[in-house]
Amino acid sequence: MSTNPTHYREEVLQPLFKYIKSGESFYVVGAPSVGKTRLMDFIMGDDSDALWAGEDVDRDWVKSKYLGEDIASKIWLVRVDMNRMRHENDWAFQFYELLLNTLLLTCNRCTSMDKVETLRVDLAALDSQVIQSKDTLMAHRLFEMAVNMICQSYNIQICFLFDEFDDTYQTMQRELFSQLRAIRDANKYRLTYILFLRNLPEKLRSPKDNESFYELISRNMLGLGPYSAMDSFHIIGQLEKRRDHELNKENREWVWNNSGGHPGLIQALFAFVKENSLTTAQKQNPEWLVKQEIIREEFRKIWNGLLDEEQDALKKIAQGDQKSVSFSTGTLLLGKGIIKTSGILFSPLFEYWIRS
Repeated sequence: MSTNPTHYREEVLQPLFKYIKSGESFYVVGAPSVGKTRLMDFIMGDDSDALWAGEDVDRDWVKSKYLGEDIASKIWLVRVDMNRMRHENDWAFQFYELLLNTLLLTCNRCTSMDKVETLRVDLAALDSQVIQSKDTLMAHRLFEMAVNMICQSYNIQICFLFDEFDDTYQTMQRELFSQLRAIRDANKYRLTYILFLRNLPEKLRSPKDNESFYELISRNMLGLGPYSAMDSFHIIGQLEKRRDHELNKENREWVWNNSGGHPGLIQALFAFVKENSLTTAQKQNPEWLVKQEIIREEFRKIWNGLLDEEQDALKKIAQGDQKSVSFSTGTLLLGKGIIKTSGILFSPLFEYWIRS
């Protein structure tokens, strides 16, 4: 079981697993420090807080909650960490070997299917053959064989989750996108690609350059913004336990209201209120608060992680000039939860900092 409550990130996970259930590829766009890694850990059943607490972890419970046990047992969530890829040799070879090896690692975690040991042996043999060959075509064909085997012979749906994929999406050879699309088409609705990005795919690369792959994901965008109120108060409660410092109700609400649910800001404001005995006047003085280094530093992290056009747009919005913000930039800021549908920013302190 996880230390996160059952409602954790429901506003994202409900549509996310709906796409997965229907076999559709999609992308998730979020700002820096908004909790993408924590969300990915949660989805994969690698809950860091549960592990920290020394609890047993059921890696399939999130899947089972949203999909039901029968469907969940037939779906593999395959988390692809691009940092594991070596770059000194042929890029395409390294990419396909990484995908094949990640399938093997996913199989090693699997306990909910028959004949898992047979599949594990087959995947290990294919990966070993690829590594020994050092041949790009061999890597491509054996990866394709592995996917076909898993999807068609074992009737398992594969969902590749590509984290921090912006740089790869920009630079990957166009033929690899075509090959990934072809492998998906051979296993339609049993193979999906999920990209975690900081920018819209059409801003990272011209859709004409990888048109067939872009068509797969372009209609399905999920935004990953700050936490909901329920999740924020849960996170604050976890911080209280971890740092052995209980806040009173007034300070908890102050952290929530001023952070807007942003994970990085929650931690910064929690640390600030923990270390300082703040008066009511100080807590209600944004001019004084935005000058405090721990708060300013978190604002700088958020700001530096935004694109130039997002920064320009936020300056205009903070001054009340929403109409001159382009549709695509507005869509991106809304998706990331930096601005709300009402046009105000997620955090009143952050908005004050931008204006000042």
